[in-house]
Amino acid sequence: MSGGVIGLVGLQGVGKSSALLAVFIAKILLEGEAWRKQHNSKPGPGHEYETILFKWRRQNELFRSLLDGTHEASLDFHREYAARLLGQLEPRLPLLDLKEVKDHPDRLNIDWAEGTLGRAASKRLRQLAWLEMLRRKKIILIDTPDYSKTDRRLIAKDLEEIYWVWNHLSRSRSFKQDTKPNLVIAIQKEMFRGHFFFDKMEKIELEPLEPKQMLKAYLKRFKTAEPFTEDALLTLARMSRGIFRRFQRYIMLTLDLWETEPEPRKPINASAVNESITRERLAEDMELELSELFPKQSDLQLQAVRVLLRLSESGSVEQSQIAEELGIEPYAMSRLLSKLELHKYITRSRVGTNKIVSLRG
Repeated sequence: MSGGVIGLVGLQGVGKSSALLAVFIAKILLEGEAWRKQHNSKPGPGHEYETILFKWRRQNELFRSLLDGTHEASLDFHREYAARLLGQLEPRLPLLDLKEVKDHPDRLNIDWAEGTLGRAASKRLRQLAWLEMLRRKKIILIDTPDYSKTDRRLIAKDLEEIYWVWNHLSRSRSFKQDTKPNLVIAIQKEMFRGHFFFDKMEKIELEPLEPKQMLKAYLKRFKTAEPFTEDALLTLARMSRGIFRRFQRYIMLTLDLWETEPEPRKPINASAVNESITRERLAEDMELELSELFPKQSDLQLQAVRVLLRLSESGSVEQSQIAEELGIEPYAMSRLLSKLELHKYITRSRVGTNKIVSLRG
């Protein structure tokens, strides 16, 4: 791939940032190993890697964060920017010996240099340094912020700025390499619609974890299920719908309630979990993703939460039974389940004349 753009799409909290970080670390290790084989030594402190990862900042925040060192790309940017500043300063200050800072660009006093050049020239150089630094990369990993359902304008503005960067990089090449940088952009699944840039991306969807995978992660971290039972952890995982951030939050909510009990405390079972994590809490957490399925239909969102909660408690259920239990007309239940099945929340199968509904995965 050269000049490509990939959308890494997943629900809020599913682990997009962790996935980008894993890719970044793997690529850095591979680049380091390739360097060692070629040069018989480790990359030095000043080595510039071909892969970069950063959280997206809007233009009004970008250069401030690059210059004060809070941006993940600050080090690479400073090298490029200092070189450009020196190139502009030398003709203006012929009597000044700049050899030391030319050999060690990190020692350049950026404030002094920008004050000498002036605001307009410095602003232009910042932009050029930023783009040239990105142009030398082979892979650019961009982690976009989390957005609420009212943030459509913000994500549209961010996407337009990222599109401009990608379009600029894909039309020009660095003199140091023949290939154009590839962009990988982490984007909320709830927001992945309605923008022209999405049509230009190759979409890769990050699937939520299965309950058994989340249980395995907990046991790997703590070596034991205590103070939970494994059944309780699986219940929490089902409630989380594979979203690891929710899984962590629900664990903490359950522990908070458990710690209010008098000593000696009993192990936390599935009943205690259901008491700790209310339907209102589940509905609130799922509101953003369910609003995509049922826009402006809060009653259907709540019904969907009730169905998913019922399935998490008891596993597979006959469609007619769950409609009767929840007081939903059969035709309305059928339409609700069709929407949930289409978006991979549930699966339906037929046993004889009965339709059986199960949580997906």
